[in-house]
Amino acid sequence: MIDHEPAIRRSVQESSQLSPELWNDPRCQREADGLVRLLLRPGMLELFAIHEAGHEIYYRRAGCTTFIFDSPRIIYKKENEHPFTEQRARIRIGEWIQPEGDDWLSKLAKGYAAGGECSRKLTSTDYAGDTIDRQLWNDLCADCYKGTATDEEIKTIADDMWDKAQKQVGIELEEVMKARIQKRAKEIMPQLFPWLRAQDSHR
Repeated sequence: MIDHEPAIRRSVQESSQLSPELWNDPRCQREADGLVRLLLRPGMLELFAIHEAGHEIYYRRAGCTTFIFDSPRIIYKKENEHPFTEQRARIRIGEWIQPEGDDWLSKLAKGYAAGGECSRKLTSTDYAGDTIDRQLWNDLCADCYKGTATDEEIKTIADDMWDKAQKQVGIELEEVMKARIQKRAKEIMPQLFPWLRAQDSHR
């Protein structure tokens, strides 16, 4: 059996871009240990890839044209009570061109909601992993409606659009999107998990 732990730990360290002093901080090492253990669990890489593939495909439908692939890493923020936190693999929007029509915000809602729906419906786990996605969506709605609606009204709008987006994505996964997302998940795995590229190069 191949021991992937050293390669994963090395990748996490390289992606974190922390100084040796910060990386060797016991608090950082505890976060890194937990992240590495998670990445070693059977099926987790596929789960995260499915989640991010769902985001990417639906973001593209909403006018996003380029993306940044972030591999698993430890984030350091000195000002936080707990300065070291894990970041799992994710896709960030690079460039976005607002599509024509009045439904552009609804399309973006589906992009934010798609990750969790894909995790739930296309894997054997009950993990959605969309807590941060939901917060980002709330922040986007707050920016879009700032000055034109009250905080309570914005919350209602955000909740309603999120619920509708989840339902629509769920229906589409059952009908037309499942195979496409599964295929894309396999394609992006080496971009999300750099140690897989190293393994392929040695075959």
